[in-house]
Amino acid sequence: MESFFIAKIAALMAVLLLGSANGQALFKNGDCPVVEGQGTFDSSQYVGTWYEYQRFPAPYQAGVDCSTATYTADGATINVKNSGTIRTDTVTEVTAEGVAVVIDPFKPAELGVLFTNPPSPAPPTEPNYIVVDTDYTTYSVVYACRMVSPTTNIQNAWILTREAGVAPPNLAELESNLEAAGVDVSDFDVVNQNDCPGR
Repeated sequence: MESFFIAKIAALMAVLLLGSANGQALFKNGDCPVVEGQGTFDSSQYVGTWYEYQRFPAPYQAGVDCSTATYTADGATINVKNSGTIRTDTVTEVTAEGVAVVIDPFKPAELGVLFTNPPSPAPPTEPNYIVVDTDYTTYSVVYACRMVSPTTNIQNAWILTREAGVAPPNLAELESNLEAAGVDVSDFDVVNQNDCPGR
């Protein structure tokens, strides 16, 4: 499993270095949209398990369904465990583990996630996990963007829910708010949360 994710990371880095999309990475022309984290953020309410409802395409999640993110508090950091399954002739569980820290104490909802298994290429110096909006009990909107050339950015976004496969009741509003910030929500794909092992 570890070698699988390392291969995925290597493939992503190759795509970024080549600067060309392969149909799985969401490259956009221009600067990153200005998307900020919500003003207040209580990590103690945010921890627990979230299910991916929608996400932008990303090489490291290609073919992965039943995706979850589980967060546990560990002092000033949050432990991260992302899990999912890949269905071929068999069903294989894949995981990635790391830690999340607040980059700027004045922006507590803008976190930097460093994966340790498989390892991230380098510790984040800017937020790569921005909690745009959450009510802690139903939904969370997460966004990240970084420039990969002077004229090109790569974006990630997720809408997470506490209940697998159930759309947030205010999904249209959440998407509208992202659109108002310059994010193209037509890039969202719904994540399959059916027939997942262990549920």
